[in-house]
Amino acid sequence: MGEQWRVLVLLLVVGLSGCVPIPYRPSASVGHTAVTAEEAAAITLSTNHNRALIESVSKSIRKAEPRVELVDGTQYLNRLPAGHGTLADVLADHGTSTAADADYLLCVGSKVHRQLHDTGAAAPFPYFPIFWVGYEKIQSRESLAASLVDLRAPAAMESLRVSSTYSEVIASLAYGVATIAMPESALRQALARDVAHTLTTAHPTGTIRLIVLAQDGGLAEENPKDSKRPPPQVVAGARRAAP
Repeated sequence: MGEQWRVLVLLLVVGLSGCVPIPYRPSASVGHTAVTAEEAAAITLSTNHNRALIESVSKSIRKAEPRVELVDGTQYLNRLPAGHGTLADVLADHGTSTAADADYLLCVGSKVHRQLHDTGAAAPFPYFPIFWVGYEKIQSRESLAASLVDLRAPAAMESLRVSSTYSEVIASLAYGVATIAMPESALRQALARDVAHTLTTAHPTGTIRLIVLAQDGGLAEENPKDSKRPPPQVVAGARRAAP
């Protein structure tokens, strides 16, 4: 469920029940691994997919480091014969004529939600006003994959795995409390801070030109509900090789 829907649920709970909602942003962590040539060939890039997340991540990076200048990346994809391609295709086409257009390329994947545990039970009475009764604790994990490439040294590209494990609790006997997590904000802020730190460490002064695109694939958790699109074999192999 997206955070906009969570806010609507929050307002509904406030208006219709005696349960007090407590929204919070959980913590998130970022792991780094090297991207192999096989993984780069399995990651497809786009400028149209997942635009809301791409725009919010871009704004968060700019807020974390104002020296970052966002560069339109459509030119890199439009240069390819089909107008789209893999990360390997884009880097192979990245010649000296466009080398000065940007310093870094960040590719961000879609969020993957996974429910880990559901303990207890809580349910509303089917009367108005709606009162909740019971105790329930749901533990979940939200994650996404991203790729960060120094366009001056593309061989040293990194895979960023951003994840947040959090719990949501309902404890009520007619009146009670319910915690509502906002993991999307946690993932976005953690990724933005990590990328901004990497860029500013490499460039202590001056403008840093960054392209942000969407990616499909990479070292991320499989969505257990997405049976139509299993993860590529190369991703599974990378998981086994990871420490």
